[in-house]
Amino acid sequence: MDTATFRARIDTFEALMQDSAHLADIRLAPDKWTLKEMVAHLVDSASNNHQRFVRLQLEPVLVFPKYDAEQWRTVTGIGTFGYADVLALWKSYNLLLLHLIEGVNPAALNHVWRKEDGDVTLEALIRDYFDHMELHRKLFAERAAELGG
Repeated sequence: MDTATFRARIDTFEALMQDSAHLADIRLAPDKWTLKEMVAHLVDSASNNHQRFVRLQLEPVLVFPKYDAEQWRTVTGIGTFGYADVLALWKSYNLLLLHLIEGVNPAALNHVWRKEDGDVTLEALIRDYFDHMELHRKLFAERAAELGG
């Protein structure tokens, strides 16, 4: 795994998040997430994937509960939490995940998450996590631009 590339993605995205701090709580429309909510979603993603990355090294096949981003956003009530704190949590969580990935037992990379739409290996899950982050970096940049950032 190319963790240097993953680390660069984290650093680049963090810089964008920091540069957009003054826009974090602005909501363009009732159905559009704020920048802070986007970061919080990525914290949720890190949290869910932390469990998956660890547990899939311990078991060859696992089933995990579904994740509903809107329900998590509602339950966490992230709107009242400070942006700097959400950002620091996101950064720290991703550094922890990088550490975990660097130490993954290669034999576990073929362990699978059994999903309704097909099995996903740990290796594919790790790559997908960072692809998901990149997708959200682009969405975040677009939203920041919409907000005048």
